[in-house]
Parts: sequence; C-alpha cells; structure tokens
Amino acid sequence: MKKYFMLLFVFSGIHLFAQPHPSFTGTGTVDDPYLIWNKAQLKILGDSVDLDNTITNPNGTKWHVGKHFKLMQNIDNVTESIGWRPFCGHFQGNGKTITLAINYDYPDNRSSALFVGLSNYNASIDNLIVDGYVNDGFAGIVYAGGGEMSSITNCVNNATVTGWSAGGIIHTNRGTISNCINNGDITGVNIVGGIVGDNAGTIINCINTGNVTATNSGSNTNLVGEITPNNGVGGIVGCVSNYCQGISNCINIGTIKGQDVVGGINGGLNRTSITNCINAGYVAGWGSVGGIGGVIFNFYGGSGINNCVNVGVVEGEEDIGSIVGKE
Repeated sequence: MKKYFMLLFVFSGIHLFAQPHPSFTGTGTVDDPYLIWNKAQLKILGDSVDLDNTITNPNGTKWHVGKHFKLMQNIDNVTESIGWRPFCGHFQGNGKTITLAINYDYPDNRSSALFVGLSNYNASIDNLIVDGYVNDGFAGIVYAGGGEMSSITNCVNNATVTGWSAGGIIHTNRGTISNCINNGDITGVNIVGGIVGDNAGTIINCINTGNVTATNSGSNTNLVGEITPNNGVGGIVGCVSNYCQGISNCINIGTIKGQDVVGGINGGLNRTSITNCINAGYVAGWGSVGGIGGVIFNFYGGSGINNCVNVGVVEGEEDIGSIVGKE
C-alpha cells in the first residue's frame, strides 16, 4: 500500500509538472506557446527572468526557461525591460509591435532595451517589431546576446536609441542576427551600429536605413560623465571587438557620421570578414572613414572584405577610402 501511494504521488507530481502557467493560455511548447496579450503578462515573464540565473530546473521557479511565447497583439508604452537578467526562452513576435518608452535607470539596469540579455541556452527572438524610444540605453531589442546558440531573426527596430554605446537590434552580439532591419536613428559616443554596436557573433541578411551618429556633445556621455573621441561607427556594426563568424549579405542606406573609425557597413574590423555587402549611404568622419569599413585591424590575420560594393559618398580628412579607410 505504501508503494502504491508513493507511485501515485510521483505520477501526480509529473501531471502537475506539465500544467500550463496560470497567467497564460498555452503550455509553452513550440506548437502551443504561452500567449501574451498585455503588459501585465510581460511583467510576469520579466519576474521569471529576474530570478537567479543558474539554470538548474527549467520547469521550476524560473519557469520560462526553454519555453515558447507568442505575442498576440500590439502592446504600447512599455517603460522597462523584460527582466534584468538574460531571457532563456523563445519569443515569437508574430509580426506584432511593442512600443517602448524607456529611460535607462542605472544602476538598476532594468531599462536598457526591451530585453536586457539573451541567454546562450538556445534562446531566440523572432518576427518582432519594436517602436518608440530608448533614452540613455543600449538597443531597441536586446542589450547583450549570450552565445552561439542564441539568435534574433526577422525582427525590425523602428525605435530611436540614444546612449553612450548603442545598436539598433542588439548592443553586444555573440550569437546570430539574421534577416533583421533597423529603421530607427541610433546615436551614441563610442561603438555605435545600426544593427549591432559591438559584434562577436554572426550577422546575415540585415538592412539599416536609420541614421547612425556618434557625437562628443550633448548628454551622450558615459556613466561617469566622461566624453572621449568616438571609436567604431557603422551602418551595420560599430566595431568587431573579437573574432566573429562574419558579416554577410547586408545593406546600409542610412547616413553614418562619426569622428574616427567610421564605415558604411562596419567601423572597426578585427579578425573577421565582410562579404557580399553594399553601402549606399552617406558616410562622414574625420579620420579612418570607408564606404564599407573604417579600419581593418588585422593583427592576427583573418580580416577581409570580399565582393562588397560602395555607391555612397564618403567624406573625411584623413585615411579615407571608397571601400576601406585605413588598413
């Protein structure tokens, strides 16, 4: 009899284990995702993201890990990020729009982009549109991506983003960004890009139409109030800080302006390649300005620009090139 009750308890636990979350329709699977209809549900998701980042029990208190979410309608006036730790699930935007009204509130780090982070736990964001603004933040969609298993696909950023360092889709990328478009104006001081600010991942089939500007004036200072010469400004990527898999099949038609290391596709290129890319935007700076890349930092080999075309006007004072400003 005792064994019977023990087995009943175990199977009852498994049954409860598989129940849907009480605040969402759906069960969180790819075929039956949790459905998101309003800001309150975004907040519930963010509360799970806020929990300890150690992934020990994907179906426990950090219940969103590995789960699928689907946005069912446009949501306006989202004023803070969805949690302040990396998102560890799969967010299907369903072609809907989230409109941001975010003002960064350092040191809380809750208001830097729609998502503060994207985990390397096979996390993804797909088919999402973001509008509105992010002031003194880092990006429209994600501040930082975790690793090779994370991805952002088929997403559009229409939000204006201002900050010390900024990107339209994501600020710091270590995963894969594909088929994304930035239409928002992106303004910062150091490492500023239309799609990605600081890239150590892969970027494929992306387009920037927004104006990307690095300025040493105004409120765009770092967290301790320092204003320094900008470094790394690009229509697709501001700067590649480490070896990445490459940038391919991308187009910039936005206006790109900075002081040093300014490129229509990539500002500073280090140990990676740019392939099959086109710049049709106006590119201007003081030094190291190129239609495709501002500077190639080829310290260890592996950098290169292949089969790329620049049809935009490039202007500057020192080390200027239609394709590369300085090698």
